[in-house]
Amino acid sequence: MTDFPLDQIDRLLTTTKQVRKRLDLTRPVPHDIVLECIDLASRAPIGGNFEMNRWLLIDDAETKRAMAELYRKVGVGYLEQGRAAVEEAGGDPTSRRVVESSIYLLDHLHEVPLMIVPLRFEAPGKTLFDQATFFGSVAPGVWSLQLALRARGIGSAWTTLHLHHADEAAALLGIPDTATQIALLPTAFYTGDRFHPAKRKPAAQITYLNRWKQKL
Repeated sequence: MTDFPLDQIDRLLTTTKQVRKRLDLTRPVPHDIVLECIDLASRAPIGGNFEMNRWLLIDDAETKRAMAELYRKVGVGYLEQGRAAVEEAGGDPTSRRVVESSIYLLDHLHEVPLMIVPLRFEAPGKTLFDQATFFGSVAPGVWSLQLALRARGIGSAWTTLHLHHADEAAALLGIPDTATQIALLPTAFYTGDRFHPAKRKPAAQITYLNRWKQKL
């Protein structure tokens, strides 16, 4: 048994989405709230329990604009290709909404009140084991941060397009060579008061037992 209110926890888990169009571009995000959420996120599982994860907050207007430009260098062509692929495949409404919201974020990224860059003090390595261990020590904390923010009325989105120009971003932000950027989270209070659960395939359709494609 558990004393957690499962209905509320389940609602948080099923309605925490990548927020793009519904980011409030006019309302500042207080640093103390973000630090509170980072304190919570730092309790997520970390390989070897080594605290090598760091967080860089960006709210300076010129720095945000420069980061947005790095994002757009690849983002414009990448998302236009994505839109064309969706239409060529028949224009699935869900896929179309994802692409359109991503393009919206591309156009307004410099306006978000806060950007968060998660980092780790090491390189990911070349083998599958090294990479799985590396990202497995970072991703849980980032997701915990997004959940904690969502619980406080703040939306975010995990984006990675700026990593095509990670060296330029590192020079801009003063990040040392010993640290690896993981993502860029546009962060803002979200508009509206409700998110519907994401539509996904039932667990029984995507879960196997003992062998690949062997049903439970």
